[in-house]
Amino acid sequence: MTFNSYRKPSRCNARRAARFLARRGRCGLILILGLAAAGLICCAAPLTAQSLKVPFAALSPNYAPLWIATETGLFKKHSLDVQLIYISAGSVIMPAILSGQVEIANMSSAPALTAWARGAELKAVGVTSNRLLHVVMTRSSIKKPEDLKNKKVGGDRYGSLSDLILREALRYYNLVPDRDVAVIQTGGLPERLGALKAGAVDGAIVTGDTALEAEKLGFHKLIDLSQLPIRYPSSTIIVSKSFLAAKRDTVKRFLRGWIEGIKVAKTDKETTISVMQKFLKTSDRSVLERIFEVYKSVHERVPTPDPKLMAVALKQLAASVPQTNPLKIEDFTDRTLINELESEGFITKVYENR
Repeated sequence: MTFNSYRKPSRCNARRAARFLARRGRCGLILILGLAAAGLICCAAPLTAQSLKVPFAALSPNYAPLWIATETGLFKKHSLDVQLIYISAGSVIMPAILSGQVEIANMSSAPALTAWARGAELKAVGVTSNRLLHVVMTRSSIKKPEDLKNKKVGGDRYGSLSDLILREALRYYNLVPDRDVAVIQTGGLPERLGALKAGAVDGAIVTGDTALEAEKLGFHKLIDLSQLPIRYPSSTIIVSKSFLAAKRDTVKRFLRGWIEGIKVAKTDKETTISVMQKFLKTSDRSVLERIFEVYKSVHERVPTPDPKLMAVALKQLAASVPQTNPLKIEDFTDRTLINELESEGFITKVYENR
């Protein structure tokens, strides 16, 4: 049943009772009005929340607004029943979106751009984070980035955000990925840290609480991508072009809940820490507080997809995806929904008490 559907009301007995009571004068009239009102209430069917399956691509604080909106009922407020699915790679999420198994995804833009460049009809409708907070952690004996030559660094699946920006960072230090440095697919953030602890890799690209945990284990920050001239639209809302065309109102309602989740992630420390504790599976208060302080300035207040940043990301993909050259990034981004929410005053209202 869709959001606009109603349950077929059963026949009420209010009219029959009203005819009976009408014979009993003014008191009957009062009762008639009361019963009629009650009849309207009992006959009206509530809106049914639309169910949405929404995958997210990493156990990273980048996705805290999505988690918060789900856990605190913000999506339900907009008549959506959002079911979160953790899929640790955007390249795996893509087939699910294109086949219609899932409707909306929160992920980095890289796998979506790659799929779009190869002909997939996708749209980016929101981006909450354009800054990279990833770091490359290594053991202390590796002193400088150039020392990674002939070493192994753990990353995510090929074509993922972590994979792409790791390669970009290595090039920045004149290291050729897969020639000078072996880039190993070791999985999601927990798996990368596990490979680093086990000595299966010499370094790993991590972020969020995983980076802080690596520090506690004695590893050190070799490369801090936030200090490099690399920006990337990471936490992106991706939908298929067909779903957006058919269910535009649904996508807009989703964005409303998500934007409210962003506001909480930026302003409500206790709620954010409580939700992150569940998803990041850590009870270390000091770590969670540090994450909140860092990420509250990373999440965009108005999460509009920036075509300029998307174009930079597309250019970085050109070497591995030649189809990117003749494409127009404006065909991938859709800013109309966020622009509407801003012009309608929705975003201002969300933040009016802050």
